[in-house]
Amino acid sequence: MSNPFEPTLLKPDSPETCKVIFQPSGQSGKVKAGLTLLDAARSLGVGIESICGGAGTCGKCQVIIEEGHFAKYDLTSSSDHVSPASEDERSICARRGLPNGVRLSCLAHVNGDLLVTVPEEARANRQIVRKAAAERVIRVDPIIQMVLLTLDPPILGDRSDQERILALLESRFGLKAPAFELSALKSLPAALREGHGEVSLTIWNDQTVIRVQAGLHDTPLGLAVDIGSTSLAAYLCDLRTGALLATTSAMNPQVTYGDDIMSRISYAVEIPNGRERLQRAVIHAINDLVAQAAAQANAAVEDIVDCVLVGNSVMHHLALGLDPAQLGHLPFAPVAGGPVDVAARDLGLKFNPGARVHVLPLEAGYVGADNVGVILAEEPHKQDDIVLIVDVGTNGEILLGNRERLLCTSSPTGPAFEGAQITHGMRAAPGAIERVRIDPHTLEVNIKVIGQDQWGAELPDEQIQARGICGSGILEAVAELFTAGLVLPSGKFNPKLNSPRLIRGPKGQPAFILATAEQSATGSPIVLTQNDVRSVQLAKAALYVGAQLLMKERGVQQVDRIVLAGAFGSLIDRERAMIIGMIPDCPLDRVTAVGNAAGDGARIALLNKSSRTEAAQVARWTEHITAPLKTEFQEQFVAALPFPHASHPFPDVQRMIAERREAARAGKLFSQGEAENDK
Repeated sequence: MSNPFEPTLLKPDSPETCKVIFQPSGQSGKVKAGLTLLDAARSLGVGIESICGGAGTCGKCQVIIEEGHFAKYDLTSSSDHVSPASEDERSICARRGLPNGVRLSCLAHVNGDLLVTVPEEARANRQIVRKAAAERVIRVDPIIQMVLLTLDPPILGDRSDQERILALLESRFGLKAPAFELSALKSLPAALREGHGEVSLTIWNDQTVIRVQAGLHDTPLGLAVDIGSTSLAAYLCDLRTGALLATTSAMNPQVTYGDDIMSRISYAVEIPNGRERLQRAVIHAINDLVAQAAAQANAAVEDIVDCVLVGNSVMHHLALGLDPAQLGHLPFAPVAGGPVDVAARDLGLKFNPGARVHVLPLEAGYVGADNVGVILAEEPHKQDDIVLIVDVGTNGEILLGNRERLLCTSSPTGPAFEGAQITHGMRAAPGAIERVRIDPHTLEVNIKVIGQDQWGAELPDEQIQARGICGSGILEAVAELFTAGLVLPSGKFNPKLNSPRLIRGPKGQPAFILATAEQSATGSPIVLTQNDVRSVQLAKAALYVGAQLLMKERGVQQVDRIVLAGAFGSLIDRERAMIIGMIPDCPLDRVTAVGNAAGDGARIALLNKSSRTEAAQVARWTEHITAPLKTEFQEQFVAALPFPHASHPFPDVQRMIAERREAARAGKLFSQGEAENDK
């Protein structure tokens, strides 16, 4: 039997042809009379779900025949222009609970001109829109395939159930002898009995049957995970529709063993069983996130059959249980740099027993799979503009370039922007201050807390319930302190300004009260100290120097666009990121913030198998640029510590600060809408 997925090639002028138009795609053409609508659709490039391979048993290939004359197409369509529904078709439609008027395209034969609507739930290769600064369409074509088969009861002399299934997979789907997971084989007899011969197979990459279920099942789940040095983010997705079902996050428990990647390497190498302990910690945390996500989506963890992991090079090695020792010294050579495919159970992940994990490739020793995810999400390699992409995290990673040449580097940012090593720092969770505004004229403070829709100025103090400050709030607080003149360009608090919020904080160091004791959930004020400001200076300087390094290598004085990525709280405020000198001076309309682009890239790779090939190619094509000699780097770093910079001009920042101070003097800074829409 020929493979039904091979399209039938038709000649438009062939005798006994009929015109068929499929909506909503609008694709149309002439097809031979007698052809099934499913084959007609395939010949015209229209994707229709059919997990039984056109055997007329799954009920997924639904279509609606439109009735009437359609002048726009010069076509008259009628249900009489297809073969009548057989008793088998009516039985399947009734058993699957399909609405009246629906036909199964694999059983409906074309007898005349037709206008056919393919319902949303029957469309193959769906597209979803990734909501970001620039909308991006993702074609849903996962590496997981669902297949429905019906086996007759065995008779004497029949081959084994496995062999009969393999024969059907080859004849109906063109799959050449895929292997069976042992767990799938073990469940086969019971599934055949329970389903009365009807079973659903979950197939990975056309190569392996990883699950067998009784009856019809067509909703496999997948998980995308971004393993950050400080925080974890997990995205549970429907692999059939591409829908994002749940998002969960947590602190990376490895921070107990070291705040930064170098301290994790030291722990893994120097402490007996350190590497194993670090791997167990992160795998346990991912399993917890999975359980939370499944509960949110009212789904079963056992339905997760595919997973994509991204993370920086050290997180990548520790999650896989690889020795990170070589990443701790020159030449920073990873154990594995290409894409990795592994069974989830081998990592200790508690998904379906046959589930697979794909880990995106690394770009270099300290530019990891998370940066490859950013490339997939933002696509700088497909653009004419020279784009600077700054992924803010404990290990900051930076990209610069376009379709002609793409450069990357890493910057040891530290965990300040993720809430770690900050006096009242916390992850982006309910109660975290995520946005801050300070009036440069009155020094009045306004904060917004995660979990509250309103800003603090609109709430009674006791309802604000601030518990700490997350990354986005830390960045904004420092920028606002500088704009208001409370912090000098050197980073020190201004001794000439008097404010009741300027106090002596922990260990007697200067501090500024962001949330008063009355606004705090703990009964104690939430403050930002001199050391906290210094931590932000160190982090922003590392990122700025990294960006300048790539710009120098690329031979450009300015870039066409800047993209800010990072997964800590609300989107990074582009204006305030520029005010503190975290990124080069640039017109604000050319700067966008996109949230967790690495997580978006992991989700893209989860939903579209060809993007995994693209990731492997672009990881090898991207050029890694190493930091200059220690003395030169140190000089550049020290110059980048002041706000916004010791010597580089920042005319756009000067203009923004002047405008904000003028607005404050006019009493307009906290007018309705400013705090909501000034990003």
